[in-house]
Amino acid sequence: MATYFMLECYGPDEAQRASIDTVEDDTFNWILAERFSTPVALPVRIILNANDGLMMPMFNPSILVMSDELISALTEAGVDNLDCYEAELFNPSTKTWFTNYKAVNIIGAVAAADLAKSECEIHDGPRFDVDFDALVLDEAKTHGLLMFRLAECVTGIVVHESVKRAVERQRIAHLDWVPPEEWIG
Repeated sequence: MATYFMLECYGPDEAQRASIDTVEDDTFNWILAERFSTPVALPVRIILNANDGLMMPMFNPSILVMSDELISALTEAGVDNLDCYEAELFNPSTKTWFTNYKAVNIIGAVAAADLAKSECEIHDGPRFDVDFDALVLDEAKTHGLLMFRLAECVTGIVVHESVKRAVERQRIAHLDWVPPEEWIG
């Protein structure tokens, strides 16, 4: 059984899901897993696509956004490398503001992929340009970290199984814990 999982948030297939359209201040790169050198203007304002979709506990396009409930569960599970910023999400179709979310910067990218055993396509250029059809982690390289971004594909969020179990006890709906060998990223 895997010691680590990839954290995703697909939501129910049958439901219309809310999604991020734009971030008003797009000067920050939220997926590089590095602390920002300049202050972030607060609150981070995010415009959702104009639909009346289900609000998810996590959005992970060009900016990672998590519900306060999910952040609390991760923190209680021992995750201590999240820089969280006040955020406001606006749904233009309903004219509703959501303030129970934070923009999240996961601090730490770890080169933990075993590229020789993974099914992947490595592109020329920086290592974060690897496309995975199946990921094999070299757990010796994870150093037991509870949560981090995968350096070879920084959109991938790797979570230790102890965190997965702790968050699952909180019964937060619509989170997906994908075994690395089944992850496509």
